Amino acid sequence: MPSPLPPPDELVLVAREYESDVRSFLQDLVRIPSVNGVNSETTVARRIMQEAEKLKLGARLIGEQEARLNVLVELGAGEPGFGFVGHMDTVAAGQEELWDHPPFEGEVSDGVLYGRGAADNKAGIACAVYTLALLRDHDWLQPDLGRLLVAGVVDEESGANSPLGVRFLLDQGYLGLDAAIYTYTSDVICIGHRGLLRLELQASGKSIHSGSMEWDRGEFGVNAVTGLASILVKLEALDLGATPHTAFPGLSGKITPGTLISGGDWEGMVPGWANAVVDIRLLPNQSPDQVRKVIESIVEEEMDSRPGFQVEIQEKARLPAAVIPEDHKLVNLAKSYTREVTGETWQAVGAGPANEGYMLIEAGIPTLPGFGPTGGNAHTENEWVEIASLAPTMAMFAGIAHDYLISMKE
Repeated sequence: MPSPLPPPDELVLVAREYESDVRSFLQDLVRIPSVNGVNSETTVARRIMQEAEKLKLGARLIGEQEARLNVLVELGAGEPGFGFVGHMDTVAAGQEELWDHPPFEGEVSDGVLYGRGAADNKAGIACAVYTLALLRDHDWLQPDLGRLLVAGVVDEESGANSPLGVRFLLDQGYLGLDAAIYTYTSDVICIGHRGLLRLELQASGKSIHSGSMEWDRGEFGVNAVTGLASILVKLEALDLGATPHTAFPGLSGKITPGTLISGGDWEGMVPGWANAVVDIRLLPNQSPDQVRKVIESIVEEEMDSRPGFQVEIQEKARLPAAVIPEDHKLVNLAKSYTREVTGETWQAVGAGPANEGYMLIEAGIPTLPGFGPTGGNAHTENEWVEIASLAPTMAMFAGIAHDYLISMKE
C-alpha cells in the first residue's frame, strides 16, 4: 500500500533532501542558452529528458520541428491527470554589461541563482521534475491514482500564441489533464491573466531632401515619423474605460504605444516611413474588436488631417483574458498549501502579463497560470530565483497535485 502524504512541514523537510540536485539541474538549464528565435530549445529539452531518465521517470521528446521539440516527463498512468507546464525558451539577455552576474552561467550568490530563464521559466520546470521523483521515491502516488505530467514547451516568448508548444500538445491530445499549474515564479496564487492585443502601425509618407525648397515651402513631402508620433501620443492618452474586475485588483485595460519604433532612411531626408508596435492589455470584460475599432478611428482621423499620410494596421498577437473562479478547488488547495508551507496567506489574483494559461483554460483545464518558486527580474537584467524557495515549491507542487488527483476519485 502507498504511504500517506505527510503534513506540509514534513513534506518540506523531505523536499530539502533534493535541493542540491534541483539547484545543479537548474544551473545546467540556465547554462544552455535558449533565446527565442536564436537558440534551439531542443538542447534544453534533451537535458530535461536526461535528468528524467537519471531519476527513472518516463520521458519523451515530441514536436513538429527537430530544433523545437517539447519534452514530456510522466509518472503514473490513466485518469485523472495533473500537469505542470513551463516554457523552455527565454527572451534575450539584453545588455550583458548591465548584469552583475553573467546571464548564462547560473552563478549563485548569497543564496540566489542568477541567469536568463532562471525565474522565467526554468526553475519551475526543475522543481516540477523533482516533484515527480519525490512522490515516486516515497511511494506517495498510488499506482491507480492518476497521471502526473511535466511539459517543457517551446516558443512561448514569441507571443504566447505559438502553434509549436502548448497548442501543438493540446491539439495532438498529449495534455489530457484535469488541472494544471504553469510554473512561473510567484508570490501569489495566479488565477488568470489579462488579455493581449498587439498591433503594428506601418506608416508611410513622402520622402524628400530635408534641405530642399519644396519641403521648406510645404510643397512636397510628408513626414511619416511625426504623423505616427501624433497617433502614439493620442493612444497614450486614451482611456479604454474598462470596468474593474475582482480578479485583477489595481489593474486596468492599458495601452502602451511604441514598445518598438523605427523610421526614416537617412539623416538628411524627410522620413517616408515609420513603424511602431502598440501593446494593449485587456481585462476579461473588454472586447479586443471594440478596442481595435477605437484605435482605427484615431488612425483614420490622423490620416485625414495629413494629406498623403497613410497607415496600415497589422495584428501581431491576440490573446484572450482568462480566469478561473477564486473558489475553485485547485485554488483552495493552493491557498491551503501556501499557508501551511510558508506561514503566509497568498493572495489569489490575476496577473498583468499574458501567458499560455489561456490555452489550457479554454481547453477546459483549470489552470493556475503562474505559481512557483520565489524569483524576479524576468525580461530584464539580473534575473534571479531564490534557492531556499525550491524545496517549499516542490512540497506545494506535490501536495496540490496529490490531493487534486484524490479529489477527482472521490
